[in-house]
Amino acid sequence: MTRCSALAALGILATAALLASPAIASAAQPSAREARTNVYYDQRDLSTERAIRSLYLRIVSAAQEVCPGPGSKYEDVAAASKLCQRRAIARAISQIGNGRLAALDAQIEPYRG
Repeated sequence: MTRCSALAALGILATAALLASPAIASAAQPSAREARTNVYYDQRDLSTERAIRSLYLRIVSAAQEVCPGPGSKYEDVAAASKLCQRRAIARAISQIGNGRLAALDAQIEPYRG
């Protein structure tokens, strides 16, 4: 049984500062790179509250992979990472189009930082 019936792509533009070490992040003109990952899901992932929470955690984890750096000691890098994650999560949830998943995000997002 495959789980490839649907996917949500977390495609975002992230600066090299988010994807590189602090030494490289301090460069004056970091180039933009596109980072992308996919979260595969099927209807079972939308069938129960527990399954929806599990899918949501997978989306958040994928966003953290695509947008590393929220714990950076550089405030601008940390802020850009958090914004990048919020946008990636919102995009994936929008692509999935499930009201219960969107409601869970609306409930949790203010606490994510």
